[in-house]
Amino acid sequence: MSSQGFGLSTEERRRLLEANAAAAQFFRRELLRATDGWHLEYLKAHAAESVLSTESPWKVGYAPRTWTNLVDHLRQQGFAYGTLARAGLMAWSGDGQATDRHRDKLMLVARDRRLSVVGFVGIGPDGEARSASPVTMIHRPSNVLVGIGEQRSLLAGGAVPVIVDEPMDAIAVSNAGLVMDGRWAGIPVCGGGLSTAQSRTLREFSTSDKAVVVLGGSEAERKQAAGYLLDLAFFFDRVHTVALPPGQTLAEVARSNFGVERLNDLLASSRPLMTYRASGRGFVVSRSADPDPPAPGLDL
Repeated sequence: MSSQGFGLSTEERRRLLEANAAAAQFFRRELLRATDGWHLEYLKAHAAESVLSTESPWKVGYAPRTWTNLVDHLRQQGFAYGTLARAGLMAWSGDGQATDRHRDKLMLVARDRRLSVVGFVGIGPDGEARSASPVTMIHRPSNVLVGIGEQRSLLAGGAVPVIVDEPMDAIAVSNAGLVMDGRWAGIPVCGGGLSTAQSRTLREFSTSDKAVVVLGGSEAERKQAAGYLLDLAFFFDRVHTVALPPGQTLAEVARSNFGVERLNDLLASSRPLMTYRASGRGFVVSRSADPDPPAPGLDL
C-alpha cells in the first residue's frame, strides 16, 4: 500500500476520491455559470478564455465566495461531514459550523499517478497559485501533478512536456501545442518545484524522451528550477531549458501578435541541460566545451 493510502481502507479511499471528484465538478459548474468577477477578468488577462469552453480539456473551476455552498452541495449527494473533512474539502469553524475550506479561488485539479482527483491548486485574487488542499490520506503536494490528466492525450501522442511555474503559462503552452499538431504539453508546478515522484509520474505518461523546463520569474524561482533539473534527467533522456527575460511570461508571449508562432519558436530554441553549469545563481550558460586551437609552435 502506498504512503498516500496507509491506514485507509479501500472503501474509505473510494469515498474520499469520489468527494474530491464531485467537488471538481461543482467548481467547474460554478466557473461556467459565472457572468462577472475577478476570476473571469484574470483568465481573460492571461489569454486563458479557452478554459471557459465546455470543450476545453482544462477543467478549471471556481470556488465561490460563500461559506457553505460546497458543503451543502456535497451533503446533498450523500457525503458525510467526516468524509468531507478527511478529503480536505471542509473545515470546522470556531463555533462548530461546517464551512467550505476553499473560497473565492480559481481551482485546478491535482491528480495522483492513477490520475485520480486527490486535491486542488488554487489561484486567489492576488494571482498567486499555490496548493489549496491540505495534506490528507490521499493528497500530498509532492506526489501530485496539475495538468497531467488534461494533457494525457497530448503526451500519449508524443507531445514534449513543458514544465512551467504558473498554470496560465501551462495553458498557453498546451493551446500552442494543439495548434502545432500536438507538439507541446504544459505542466505547471505552481511554486512547489518538481519532486522525484512527480518526475517519475510525468515520465510514465510521456512517450517523448524529451522535457523542456522554462526558467523564469525571480532569482529564487530560477534556483528552485535548477534544483529539480537533475532529478528530471533521471527519467528523460533529453532535458532542455528555456530562459525567459525577467518579468516575461509565456502567457504574455501567447497573447502578443503572432503569439502562437512566437511561443513555438521560443520553445523550439531550448538548449540542452549539458550546455548549462551550476552556480550559486542556479544554472547559467556554459562556455563552449570545445577549446580554442593551440597557438602555432616554434619551427624546429
